[in-house]
Parts: sequence; C-alpha cells; structure tokens
Amino acid sequence: MIKRLADRLFKWFCHPDFYPDIKGDLEELYNDHLEAGSRFTQFRYFLDVMLLFRLSLLRPILKNSLIKDTGMFRNYFKVSIRNLARHKMFTAINIIGLAIGLASFLLMYEYIKFERSYDSFHTDSDKIYRVSYVRVQNGVDADKDAMASRVSAKMLNDGLPEIALHTASKKFDFMLIKNGESSFRETKVISADPNFLKIFDYPIIEGDLETMLSEPLSIVLTESRAKVYFGDSDPIGKTLEVVSPYTASLKVTGVLRDIPDNTHYSFDMLVSDKTLAEGQDYDSWNWNNYYVYLKSDRYIDLADLEVKANDIVNEHINDLDGDEDWRKDGTRLDINPVQDIYLKSDFSYEPQIYGSEKAVNFLIIISIFILVIAWVNYINLSTARAVERAKEVGLRKVIGAFRKQLIIQFLCEAFLVNLIGGVIALMLAELSLPFFNQLVGKEVTVRVIDQLPFLASIGLFVLIGTFASGFYPALVLSDFKPISVLKGKFQNSKKGVTLRKGLVIVQFAASLTLIASTFIIYEQVNYMQGKDIGISIDQVVNVTVPESDAESQEEYDADQNKLIAFKKALANHSAIESVGGASNLPGGELADINSTTTVVRFTDDIEPTEGTTYIQYNDEGFLDAVDMELIAGRNFSESRKSDSVAIMANEAFMRKMNVADYESAIGKKLYFGTKETNRRYTLVGIVKDFNRTTLKEQVEPSLYFPWFEADDLVIELSANNYQDGLDHVRSTWESFYADAPFNYAFIDERFAALYDQDRSFGDTFMTFAILAVFIAILGLYGLASFMSIQKSKEIGVRKVLGATENQIIILFFKDFITLVGIASLAGFPLIYFLMNGWLDNYAYRIDFPWMLLVLSLIVVLVFSLFTVGYQTAKVAKLDPAKTLKYE
Repeated sequence: MIKRLADRLFKWFCHPDFYPDIKGDLEELYNDHLEAGSRFTQFRYFLDVMLLFRLSLLRPILKNSLIKDTGMFRNYFKVSIRNLARHKMFTAINIIGLAIGLASFLLMYEYIKFERSYDSFHTDSDKIYRVSYVRVQNGVDADKDAMASRVSAKMLNDGLPEIALHTASKKFDFMLIKNGESSFRETKVISADPNFLKIFDYPIIEGDLETMLSEPLSIVLTESRAKVYFGDSDPIGKTLEVVSPYTASLKVTGVLRDIPDNTHYSFDMLVSDKTLAEGQDYDSWNWNNYYVYLKSDRYIDLADLEVKANDIVNEHINDLDGDEDWRKDGTRLDINPVQDIYLKSDFSYEPQIYGSEKAVNFLIIISIFILVIAWVNYINLSTARAVERAKEVGLRKVIGAFRKQLIIQFLCEAFLVNLIGGVIALMLAELSLPFFNQLVGKEVTVRVIDQLPFLASIGLFVLIGTFASGFYPALVLSDFKPISVLKGKFQNSKKGVTLRKGLVIVQFAASLTLIASTFIIYEQVNYMQGKDIGISIDQVVNVTVPESDAESQEEYDADQNKLIAFKKALANHSAIESVGGASNLPGGELADINSTTTVVRFTDDIEPTEGTTYIQYNDEGFLDAVDMELIAGRNFSESRKSDSVAIMANEAFMRKMNVADYESAIGKKLYFGTKETNRRYTLVGIVKDFNRTTLKEQVEPSLYFPWFEADDLVIELSANNYQDGLDHVRSTWESFYADAPFNYAFIDERFAALYDQDRSFGDTFMTFAILAVFIAILGLYGLASFMSIQKSKEIGVRKVLGATENQIIILFFKDFITLVGIASLAGFPLIYFLMNGWLDNYAYRIDFPWMLLVLSLIVVLVFSLFTVGYQTAKVAKLDPAKTLKYE
C-alpha cells in the first residue's frame, strides 16, 4: 500500500526524461532491502522517493515553470528568513508553540498507538477470540465473567468447523518456588497446553513447540526468569521445586522471550496443563476457572459464531455434568476478539487491570487540542500582522507578482516555521521520552529519533501544519489591493478581526475544557482514595504463611499447630492489635476472589435470586483485624464445632436476596443449587458492606465461610508504635519460618495500587493540559503584544484626553473578558458531556462538580488578563509625546 502510493507520487512529480532510469534504481534498492529482511522496507522506499523531490528532477507543472525557477524559490526563502529574523518575538512564539504542540501530539499518539496495540503482535491476532460466560436476568446482562469452563473450549472446537485451535489456561494467585536455598513468590504463573503457544506465538528461545507443554510436571520460563533462577547456564532439563499451592518438582522444558507489556494476559511462567489434571474436574461445565481462547482459520462473522456456539452448548449441556441452572436461566457464551479485551472489557475476573477506551479517546482529544491551539497561534499572529505586510504585498503586485506567487511566498514562510518547529519537536520528544514513559507508567518506546515511522509522522505533520496554519494567512495577505495599500487606506477588515476573535474563543474554550477536566479527574481520584470503604486499613499488614506440604495427617496437624503458635506469638506484643486470616485480601484486583454462579437459596419461603455470589474464607480474627462492622448476629468461633457449617453474609447479598430484616434472617439455613439434599449452612452473622476492590465496581454480594487455617494473615499494628510491631512480625517469622522469604505488604498500599492507572491518567492529562494552556497563553501574549503596539496611538490620544493607565488596561480587559465569557458558553456543555460520561465509568463517583467549572473559568481569566494586562501596561506607560510624535 505504502509502496504503491510512493510509486504514484514519484511518477506524478518526476520529469519523464529521468523517470525510467531512477525508477529502476529505486526498485533495485527496494528489493535489496527486502532480501536483507529489513523492517519498515516500504517506509524506507517512501522516504527514498521523498528525498528525490528535488527542483532539478521535477516535471514542469505550472505555467512559466514556476516551481523549477530556482532563483525565484531562493528569493522566497531568503525573504521568508529575513522576515522571520526581523520579528524575532513572533517567530519564537510560533516556533516554540508549534514545537511543543507537535512533540506533545506525537508522544501522545505513540501512547495511544501502544494502548490500541494490545495483543495485536500475534500472527493472525484478528482471528483469535476469548470465550466468556454471561448470565442474563430479565433480559439484561447481570453478570459477565471473563472466565469459562475448560470443556467449553473443546466442545466449540469440535462443533465449529471455522475454529482451528482451542486452548484453556488457569491463572494462579501465586506460586512459591524453591531453587536450592533460594525461595521466590511468583505471581505471574499460568497453566497452558501445547495449543497455547500455537495460538499465542511468543518467540521461543529454547524448547520444542510440540512437546514442551505436552507432559505433566513441565514448566516454561521467560528469558528474564530463567536468568533469575539459573543465571547464564542452560535451564533446559533442570528442575524447580514448587512448595505452594501444591508440591511438585517441575522440569524446565522451554524458554520464551520476555512477554511484551501490551498483552491482556501476561505471565512469567507456563506450567503444563496436565500437571493440574489430578484433582481437577475437567469435564464439569460448572468448573469455569479458565480463560478459554479459540483461533479461527478464516475471517468470520462474530455475531453468527456466537449464535452457533450457544446452539451447540444448548444441544449438549444435558450430556455434561453441568449446572442445571444453565438450562433454565439465561446463561450464554460471549465471544470477543482478543484485540478488544484490554480497552473494551467490562467483565469481572479479568486476569489483570484493563484499560479504558474512553480514557484513550480523551487523550486523542487533548492531543488534537494541543496541535490545533499551536496552529491557531500562527494563524492569529499572521493575520494580525496583515497591515504590516500590506505594503510588501502591494509593491510585489505593482512590479508584476501574481497572486499564486505571493501564496507560495507566504506558504514558504509557514513551511520554514513548521520545519524548524518539527526539528525542535523531534529533539523535545527524544529528550522528554524517559519522563513521558514514567508519566504514563509504561515503556511506550525507547527511542524516537531513529524510528522511521516517527520521523515520517514529523514530516507529514510539518506538511499538514504548513497548509493548516499557513494557507488562510497566505490567501488573506495575497488578496490585498495595491492601490488601497499604497495610498495608505488599508486597514484590518471586520472579517479578519472577527476571525481572530473566533480563533481566540476556540483557544479559550479548549483551555477551559482541559483545565476543568484535569480538576474533575483529580477530584474523582481523591474521592476514591479518601472514601470510607467500610473497613480500616491503616497500619494493617499482610504476610502469607507457606502452605502445608504434609503427606500425612500427623504432619498436617503439626503444621496447623505451628500456624496457631505463630499467630499467638504475633499477638503477644503490645504493638500488635489483632491478627486474622483470610483466603482473599482486601485491595485485590477483580479476579482475586472466589465466586459461584450457582443459585443460593434459603430453605424457607425467601425466593432465590440469580447472579454471581462471591465467596471468602476467613477466621474469627479477620473482622477485628480490619475493623469490619458486624451489624447482626455474631462472628465465627473456632471453639464452636457447629461453626463448621456456619456462614456470614454482607448487606449486598441480603439486598440481592430481598431480605430487609437482618435480625430475622439470623439462624436461617442456606444451600447452593436446586437439590434440597445439598448441604445446609446456618447464617450466623451479617457484616457491613465494604469495598474489596476499586471503586469502579459495586460492592459484591458476598458470603463468608469459616476457615481457621487461613494462610494469608492480616495483622493490625498499633498506630502509635507500628514500626515496633512490624519488627516483631519479622523476628517472629524468622523464628517460625526461617526457610521461607519474609514478604509483607500494607493493605492500604494494595488499595493505592488499584488506582495507579487512574493517577497515571490524571497526571498525563494534567501535564498535557498545562502544555496546551501554555501554548495558548504564548499565542495570547504575542497577539496582545501586537495589538497593544498597533493601538499605541489610540492609547496616546486617550492619555492626552485624560485617561489613566488603569482605565486603558480595563478597556483592553473588556474585550478579552467578553471572549472568555463566550468561550465558557461553548466549553461548559462540552465539559459536562465529556466528563459526566467519564465519571459514569465508576460505580462510586462524585456528583458533577459545577464549582470546579467556575474555578477553571477563574484560572483562564487570571492567566489571560495577566498576559493581556502585562502587555497593555507596557504601552500605557509610554509618554504620549512619543507615540503621537508623527501625527
């Protein structure tokens, strides 16, 4: 495509006498690059063609061979350079504004391109899909689960002829691995079958694609993890000892290149799926703990594929050991392109925090705003100086210049400004790249100065900028009538003044939108971080005890006694307030909790309701450790044998069950599924809702089961002496679990990490909003400076007639205050539309902050009036005798 475009362009501008020979040389050079396996071969071909755009090679296009008249062109550029040098301040304002605007736009574009590139690096990535479960209630999607059952993958592969491959992968919460005397807690471990690396074709360094994951007890490492465990030695055939969540010796069978950041399902280790076969119910339709992927061998209609997939499920569900609820309610399969997952997912249980398409679209808007503001500056200043350039145009026309020659003259000037701005933009982008990567929290790119696509983008926007910013001023300036100009009767037209005011309004509206949006983003992030989540997480620390690898009941009992003794030793210190344990810690991601889609029922007349129920296991100390409020009933008690079938619920679960009287519900029996013979649990307590994860999500309807052997401990430290408490935890750990690494994390830091992406988005938005406002103020400074100089005689007359400096400044202020007012009328509805939609992404959000819009308006007014006032005051202080000397 790019090569074809370059060929057409070259044939269009090249002189027919030279075309055949040069075209042959270009083709030979292109084939050499192609055989050498060079990347961006077509881009290089396009660049070669552009470098041949020389005056000596051009065909005669316009009359009088205007373009080939090198003497005329030299004159155009000479005059342009002299004119730019004569007006240094305006030139600097234009160049700096364009450079910052273009650098900002292109860096933002690189980030947007990176965010949209997730999972697109795989071969035929547009033919890879993920299968998920959606439960429909009353015709509406009630629960959307990113996971599915392993059996669904094979069923769809067998039943759909367009599907070539299937795979199912399970994500581990963590894996504790020993290598000699060293222990490592790995959090990016997933299971995989041989098809996984055929669908997701990550580069293999060592190992056989067909066999590396075909046998049980096999593990594949990424390059960086292999170096951690084995250094520079060959890891193939060596073993790693898994201590938790199960015990096994895994043989290294392969090494992959490190996984790129732009994937929705990242990992450091692949454990063969057959390793998990023992104890796993692979054929259960209800075992939906897998991420299921399909790869087609052709381009397909996704809606049609979903219909056929659900028909297959409905036909065969009775043959499976599946949930009977599937057959009678609205559960269905949902199939999504893998490239859409990161930005467009609204599913629970995503393997990692996903991005936001709205946030990316917001950044597109701000990047365009920045570039447009920079171009508007050039148009404003160029047309404002029309009177000053009028005599030049008049003289050129008198001595025979055509209008098209004048247009080219002024476009040359615009091209020079944009070209210099483009070169500076390239340097700014390269220098600011480390800061930019840190700002967005990702390594979007390492360098830009030697990347052909980035250089091509610079060149493209220099050309676009030349016409976008220079064409209208060129038309205006070249249209002056020589007789009016040379008689001194020319003055700025009302149309020109109106246009400049309109462009200033656009700048003000854009600046107002960006400032207000930044304020609102930070207000929402601060609200989420400061909101009462229903529990206390200050000075609460987590440590994870190694799981038991006992092979006998005696060894298991000994491990449990050790855990009990460890918890008692922790609590026996004045700096430790309480100790508890849970299966899932507060502050986790969406997937960091257990759940079931099986219906939950009371044994009496309370009607069951469908939907996902979330499940946590914890001991009796957990509620005290996080200050979870018990609003009805009682807590678990290890001393009560009957509590083996006890259960607690949160308020969200009771609302789901339509139970308002909590006290009357205490003591009622619950069971899962539809069979009345299923195990009964006694509801002993109801706890206040708390936000387990990010405030983007509603509080989950949850049930709590007793588990007095919980290995994830939460320890509440004394607020006045937390360091002594932490030291005690460390020393106690070393006395009980000396062989395991001591890793701890504060729960409030876990919650803070959930908002890293929101803070990064806010910081990015704020940084580029500041740059946009700076560029706008820069243009306003130049425009105010020029206008105040133009009106110096008017100011002199007013001072002679008795006007004070303050009165003159206020007179100038009135015009700009009017423009800001009009900009606010246009900007406020836009801000509301954009930001209220963005706030709707959050289950817990602030009310739309109208006062922040007023504050934004004040900020814009202060900046603009200060800029205008500074320039006006300089002229207002001049002695009228000097400004009126020649009148």
